Amino acid sequence: MSKPTEKESAEVVETPKEPQEDQTTAAPAAPASSAAPAAETGDSQSQELSEGVQEPKENHIEESNGEQLREVEKDEFQEQRDLEMDCASLRDAVRDFQQLEVQWDAFLQRLDDELQLSAKILDGDHQSKRVSPETSLINARTGETVTFEKYLGKGKKILLVLIRQFSCLLCRLHLKDLEKKQSSLDAHSVEVVVVSFGCQEGASHWLQDTDCQYDMLLDPDRKIYAAFGLGASLKKVLNFRNMLLYAEYVADNMEFPRGLPSIQDDMFQLGGDFVLDEHGRVLFSHCCQSPIDRPSVEDILSAQ
Repeated sequence: MSKPTEKESAEVVETPKEPQEDQTTAAPAAPASSAAPAAETGDSQSQELSEGVQEPKENHIEESNGEQLREVEKDEFQEQRDLEMDCASLRDAVRDFQQLEVQWDAFLQRLDDELQLSAKILDGDHQSKRVSPETSLINARTGETVTFEKYLGKGKKILLVLIRQFSCLLCRLHLKDLEKKQSSLDAHSVEVVVVSFGCQEGASHWLQDTDCQYDMLLDPDRKIYAAFGLGASLKKVLNFRNMLLYAEYVADNMEFPRGLPSIQDDMFQLGGDFVLDEHGRVLFSHCCQSPIDRPSVEDILSAQ
């Protein structure tokens, strides 16, 4: 076999270098061009993945807030509806209550008419202009018969307080109020005299029970009551408004006076307050239209 020439040896040796150089020059480009997109793709995928994880959380919060808002609106709507229903029920109850008042008072008025009770409503002036000095009455403490002349001609005014019955709570409260204002009454030279149509036994019990210091006169024939037009009335005593007031007294644990079982009283009799001058002329009159209807001390003292 013949040896290769130098030229042929060189070709043999150089031939494998071409692909090596190509691989050497091409190899760095391939990783460089693919590495950047890979990094970008990785970042993008990470961001998308991160956003994909956060998005359901935000949606969940929004949905939760929306549900809470709907629940609040639902509760507010229900409360408003309940309030409207309560108001409607209250209006119905008030209307029924007012209707009951009308019916009750009308019933009492029919009883007054059928029983022909003598209650009178005096508009303006009173019937009596003067109390006669000869009017005979009974001293409740001694039982002696006296005339009204005993209280006249002393330079004083006389306040006649005609009570309803011995067990009338509001009559007692009125007299207690007068006692508290006694200094004002004295300053205006006003002497208080209590008048009742009851018997002496009932009067003695009343005086002891109330510890009243005023003079008390008995008018068993109700002459003074009639002179001032004070009669009796179921409606004026037991009307609906008065019954509500009595209920308030009971709720406040206020004790009502108890009459003697042996005493026959008249709970439907009306009372009044009348101021007379020293000659018996009437200066001021107040005919009570109900048990709670009494004049103030200021009104009484304004009498001229």
